[in-house]
Amino acid sequence: MAMLSLFLSVSAQLSGDTGVYYPQAVTFGSLIDPNINPLRPVGDFVEIQELVNTAAYINTQVSDATASVVEMSLGVPPSADSVEGLVVPVAGRTGSHKIDLLEVAYYNQSILDTANANYYSAEHLLVDSYEENMDQMEAAIEMFTGAATEISKAEAIYTEAINAQTDDDRIQLQNYIRANDVQIDQSTVQTFNQSLDVIEDKAQAATASLWASQDQAVLGMINHDGIATLSNITNSTVAYDAWTDQMTITWDNATDTVLQGVFFNNADNIGWTQATTEVYDGFYNDTPPISINEMYSAYSYGSGETVASMGSGYNINAKLYDPVQLMEDVINVTNENPTTNYNNQNGNLGGN
Repeated sequence: MAMLSLFLSVSAQLSGDTGVYYPQAVTFGSLIDPNINPLRPVGDFVEIQELVNTAAYINTQVSDATASVVEMSLGVPPSADSVEGLVVPVAGRTGSHKIDLLEVAYYNQSILDTANANYYSAEHLLVDSYEENMDQMEAAIEMFTGAATEISKAEAIYTEAINAQTDDDRIQLQNYIRANDVQIDQSTVQTFNQSLDVIEDKAQAATASLWASQDQAVLGMINHDGIATLSNITNSTVAYDAWTDQMTITWDNATDTVLQGVFFNNADNIGWTQATTEVYDGFYNDTPPISINEMYSAYSYGSGETVASMGSGYNINAKLYDPVQLMEDVINVTNENPTTNYNNQNGNLGGN
């Protein structure tokens, strides 16, 4: 009776009369006032808890109704020959299994509330960026490994050549070259070089994204811009460029958020190009957790170079070659006469 009374009172309030009114009967997902549910939970993630409660009610009704339907269908005799023990279903047998449309309205409301809730934050965005860049880096490492294995045939040639001290040794070197595919294809070298670039870029992006996902200053700035511009952060992307030390967040509803100087080249505050200008009023927690004047670079400039120089062959300017000039140099080398190409037509070394 209490539930019926609640249902009628709410229906009358919504419809303006005393008749039975179903607020959710027109279309699935129609909005109702979420405050009309007196049983709405209180606390964090209430829309999920209400979804659990209302879905449990509906599932129970369906389960009980199914059991009753099976029971009644099996209880009806197939013919007059089997009426012994017949039980006529009691009036209203299925009434308790019907689903309250008001409860469905609460369920649909919690579905909409859950779908529109802001669970995905800047931390999730940056962690997803880290994982995506890690996957791409691992794929590039596989390409690099294959190309490096192919190119490493030069190691065997080096061993043979450095030991060619006599005429017999030199003839043996020639025979080795003729018997084996020891030339290096330029496309393999291009794959080798390109994979190195991808590995470097993805390693930088993955590291920067993972670090930023745990930094309150970075998270505060990104979350602020997402809220201020009413952007859907699930449609955003993260990019990082170590040459400019610039992390860029693209939005679907605003200009980019650009953070510069988080890791390198910054002795002062992090450079923050906001997606929009807004007065900090604290509404919806849009104020970054610390003041702008306290946002400083996470790393000192040069630390990356120090680590890289511990390896072999590192040159800070090695990536700054001119690709056009490089191709012209390759063409000039291959057009030299005599060339160092192996002529498969006559078995001789040289261009003819």
